[in-house]
Amino acid sequence: MAEVSVVIPAYNAERYLEETVRSVLAQTYQDFEIIIVDDGSKDGTVALANRLAREDSRITVLRNPRNQGVAETRNHGIRQATGTYIALLDSDDVWAPAKLEKQLDCLTRRNADGVYCSYDFMDELGRPMGKPFLVPPETSFREMLAENVIGCSTMLVRADVLKAHPFNGAYYHEDYVLWLELLRAGCAFRGAADVLMHYRRLAGSRSDDKVHAAKKRWIIYRDYLKLPLPKSLWHFAGYAFHAVRKYYL
Repeated sequence: MAEVSVVIPAYNAERYLEETVRSVLAQTYQDFEIIIVDDGSKDGTVALANRLAREDSRITVLRNPRNQGVAETRNHGIRQATGTYIALLDSDDVWAPAKLEKQLDCLTRRNADGVYCSYDFMDELGRPMGKPFLVPPETSFREMLAENVIGCSTMLVRADVLKAHPFNGAYYHEDYVLWLELLRAGCAFRGAADVLMHYRRLAGSRSDDKVHAAKKRWIIYRDYLKLPLPKSLWHFAGYAFHAVRKYYL
């Protein structure tokens, strides 16, 4: 049984999956398993994942019986994870070599339930773009209402926590909803200041549609959190300000 289970959901991820997986294999901390969960891909994702699994016995490939979306795909991998900790990684993002080592050290030293980290941005070809997003040393439920400082591919969490709180696929920002749920439940999240993840911005991707994302954030405030209108407007203004600063300034 590995100390860390790395869960990678994959849907039509043939173009970037190998680079993503090899960034895990290149970690300075090596006590991990990799669980790739295919969500009904129609390209060569499964064949590629199976080839990588033949090359390294720490890689397991799972397949959803049909396309179920990223939330349930992550949940599938989390249910099968055997590690004490679970690291989440999207199939087009890339880790810096010391990510797991530094986050495990931070988690132990600072008595945390989960550790996130700073990250930078790259384009479809892996070229740097914009400025890095530097995270605060810790965050809270109240602070996260205005600004989500946790990139999903940066997060390392105690496995028992994630197994008890699955992703909720009813919401577009399923990861953000989960962080709010865990913080409200009393979990302690700490930030590692180093840039340890490279986030790939893909034109036309779900995360690149900022107008749609803003509408879905509003739904979280009003439907999931059931905040009154004045509070929703206040936190949405903070969200919009931080989004502009993060992506455009």
